Amino acid sequence: MKMMTLGPFEGNAWLLGRKIERAVAEWRESARLALVAMPSGTRHEEYLAAIEDATGVPVVGATTGGASFTERGFSRSGISCAFLGGAHLEVACGAARELRADHGRSIRAALSDIDEAHSSSGPRSAAPSSMLVLADAFACDGDELATCLRQGVPPHTRVFGGTAGDAWSFEGGARVFVDRKALTDAAVLVRLTHRHRVNIDVLHGFRAAEGARDLTITDIERNVLRTLDGQPAARVYEEELTRLGLRSSGEGLLQTMAKHALGARTPFGEALKIRAPLAVRADGAVVLTGGLSRGQMVRIVNAPGDSLLQAAKSLSTRVLGSLPAVSGALVFDCASRLRLLGEHYREEVRALLSPSAPSHPTFGMTCYGQIAKFGGSVEAFHNTSAVMAAWSEADQGAGSPGA
Repeated sequence: MKMMTLGPFEGNAWLLGRKIERAVAEWRESARLALVAMPSGTRHEEYLAAIEDATGVPVVGATTGGASFTERGFSRSGISCAFLGGAHLEVACGAARELRADHGRSIRAALSDIDEAHSSSGPRSAAPSSMLVLADAFACDGDELATCLRQGVPPHTRVFGGTAGDAWSFEGGARVFVDRKALTDAAVLVRLTHRHRVNIDVLHGFRAAEGARDLTITDIERNVLRTLDGQPAARVYEEELTRLGLRSSGEGLLQTMAKHALGARTPFGEALKIRAPLAVRADGAVVLTGGLSRGQMVRIVNAPGDSLLQAAKSLSTRVLGSLPAVSGALVFDCASRLRLLGEHYREEVRALLSPSAPSHPTFGMTCYGQIAKFGGSVEAFHNTSAVMAAWSEADQGAGSPGA
């Protein structure tokens, strides 16, 4: 599996199409899939049509949580593209529509479409496969989505991706892209069959905020957190942010909450299961990206910039270090990291590139939730994290935890 990137690009859809036509024509590989990250509010379908017309291959993607990047740098307003190809790559896409009503039914229907596409193209290859997943953050419970994916794909399939954002406005403006359409209440699934295995790992660098106290979840239904310590969750959450000095003037409550999510203790050392807010309801309930459990103790989390950058460097080392030559890397990074780092986010982008090898094709986007399922992984849905999937066309060694 080979990869080429373009962007971040600033300009109209026609110009993007022309640039892509030239780039694909000069590429030595045959493109099989285009992946695109766009800002919220763009005329998405114009760009999607231009990209598909220029390449003649399926185009998938999503709106970001505020930025996208390639190995050339990051942009808050630009469009980033990646093109996957090569003689050994097979691609099949499916759309899980009406996701909010029934995650399981929607995911099963999308996987059925993918299986049908594989069947119509001939016998299924025995080569390794992985699955790229992009979902509307406001339409899904991330943990339920991950459960449905675990149940619907073979155990050895590596799954990675993220949930679409709306540039940190939290107004429900997330979109996922497939078939020239920008969809809400949906997820896009792409099965990639390729010759070499994909390395995957995930890290975050967050820890409990200094002085944070334990808060007990006293009422929760799926991903709707109703009460903490027996009181409306939003009120307790805001009071704790204020007490810790994390409540910023001039910033909305929800935006502050999303930078300082809730972390629950796990049985695995100091690891935290972190869940971020997506909405605050009129009754004081907080809608989270994924579920937690009644009785769990949670604390507000925080991360200084150096912790975020060190986590990015460690992730790059773990994923890329075992690859003899990197053919491509995809990164799904939490939008909270962008907000906390600000203009220093370019340092995180640099940290995600291999420190000991020439620049390689890299495509990344900020999102509201991150997906990473691989051998040995306990959780498949994450918040505040960076997920990296990378591969090489050369023979690999034993490698990283996700290798």
